[in-house]
Amino acid sequence: MEASSSHPAGGSPRYIDEGYLELTEVIGTGAYGCVWLAVDGRYPHLPWRAVKALRRHGLDARQRQFQRREITLHHLASNHSSIITMDRIVEEGDHIYVVMDYGEDGDLFAMICDRQRYVGDDELIRSVFLQLLDGIAHIHSLGIAHRDIKPENIVCSDDGLRVRICDFGLATSESQSSEFGCGSTFYIAPECLGESYPARTSYPTKAGDVWSLGIILVNLVCGRNPWRIASPSDDSFSAFCKDTTFLRRILPISSECLEVLEGIFATDPAERVSLNVLRKQILRIKSFSMTEAEVRQAHAAAHAQQAKAKQAGLTVEAVEEEEEEEEEEEEEEFEDADLEEKLPSLRADSGSPSPAALQSRSSSAMSASLPPTPLLAANPGLPTQLEPHSKAWADLFHQPPSALRIQDPAYLSPEPIAAGGPNPFFR
Repeated sequence: MEASSSHPAGGSPRYIDEGYLELTEVIGTGAYGCVWLAVDGRYPHLPWRAVKALRRHGLDARQRQFQRREITLHHLASNHSSIITMDRIVEEGDHIYVVMDYGEDGDLFAMICDRQRYVGDDELIRSVFLQLLDGIAHIHSLGIAHRDIKPENIVCSDDGLRVRICDFGLATSESQSSEFGCGSTFYIAPECLGESYPARTSYPTKAGDVWSLGIILVNLVCGRNPWRIASPSDDSFSAFCKDTTFLRRILPISSECLEVLEGIFATDPAERVSLNVLRKQILRIKSFSMTEAEVRQAHAAAHAQQAKAKQAGLTVEAVEEEEEEEEEEEEEEFEDADLEEKLPSLRADSGSPSPAALQSRSSSAMSASLPPTPLLAANPGLPTQLEPHSKAWADLFHQPPSALRIQDPAYLSPEPIAAGGPNPFFR
């Protein structure tokens, strides 16, 4: 069958790749184009695929460069159990079709929010988090930083037991970047905003992925975010920077989980915990959530303070001082309660930080994060070696990651191919 050269979202079904791929329905749209659910006839068991359709024509040099970088870096990282598998590239008509595995259980966002799959299950939290950590360690070993790790860019299979990382739209092979504001609001590290170190003209890219993993750990354990953005303007983040134990007053995390998060959320990226050390810490944790014993201990400490304040022999002045201190403590508790009410749910993510609020010192600031690739998960029974259908892609895939570095400052920051509406996967 012939493939139409018109926009792929214009009708259904359509056939590409010499009729082997039947595009059945659109499952995602965005500035990049759209994602199709497809049946792949190249394999005898007719697996489902997610096919990302990217425009080939009408792009400027900058847009082509970032399209090329996304596909190539994803391909380089694809041969790992925690990364979504890219099966092949098909170039037909006006589009490049990136053929990937399909995740039948949706993304991690839905698994956490809608299914509430992980809260209270320590072993499942550990397993899922280590899968993500190993995936990030793999891409870092290749000299790649993802820069947009979040639940919407992680897909699930096997009823949430297996997770895969997808969407390399913001990935880079640069160890340092001046693309400030590159990422998604809740998950972006403070150094990537450009606010914490205004004298710096760049930031280390891989450390930001570790920070994002920490936010996801809070998502898994608590089903919510610790703050809206890692900026001094955020009340919760500011309170955490003053006293890290603040997190245990607003989130039901264990003391050992807090200790791990303190290493992840080091505001200086040079002091942030390494992935190797983090893996060992996660394996040692007995409970990620606050235990009953810890709750009882907190209550006992409060009663002990009250008994001490009322003990015999205190002068009137001492009693008054104690009462004033108690009133101050109550005010602090009210402040904490107010912050807890403001604590953002996992549903509140609105995408990338607003460029107007950032101190971008790159030559061209990024205006928005590319939309995530939805519902993509790997099938372990399928080959992981990409099969490019053109010599141009075959030559490109044999280049090292360093060959993808963008030298021209005019092409530093990616931006959407076309103006788009709200993220369709935002809930």
